[in-house]
Amino acid sequence: MHRFVIVIGLATCLAGCGSDSSPSTPTNPAPTPVPVAGIWTLTETRTSITGGECLDGALQATVGTTALDTMVFTQNGTSLTAVSTAQSNGVSCNWTGTAGTDRFVLNMVSCQSNVNLFGLRCSNGAMRDLRISSAAMTLLITANGTYTGTKAETYNVVPVGSSTQVGTMVFNENASMTR
Repeated sequence: MHRFVIVIGLATCLAGCGSDSSPSTPTNPAPTPVPVAGIWTLTETRTSITGGECLDGALQATVGTTALDTMVFTQNGTSLTAVSTAQSNGVSCNWTGTAGTDRFVLNMVSCQSNVNLFGLRCSNGAMRDLRISSAAMTLLITANGTYTGTKAETYNVVPVGSSTQVGTMVFNENASMTR
């Protein structure tokens, strides 16, 4: 009987000790990226132009002008792809980027060749072409579900008919996007 009491007591002590596993830590759900998928209208207002080699003043009159693009987004979580189409001339570009919790960022992958500008006259009479080399935009979501931010396009300046770069020109724009 004495052994039975010891065995019962030992079993009770072991049962009260619990397991060695640590308690589970609650996990927070992954942040939700901004919703961008679908068709949007992008309004761009040119704010400045920098660089341009001998074209440095030739396009300043376009500062303040506005252009409209149709943006078609595909979204898979935080990954974005988009196609922009200029409403004025139908030129389209392909973009990739990421969506965060309050903004998205896009970088241009490619554009149709007619996005380039050909045969521009410098103040000294020389002729230049502008060939797009890169573009990027960052837009933040607003309280009403639209987006605002900035866009920059960088062009290589080349003599007409040449592929030798002699400068760069950057177009900066304020951008807003609505459904």
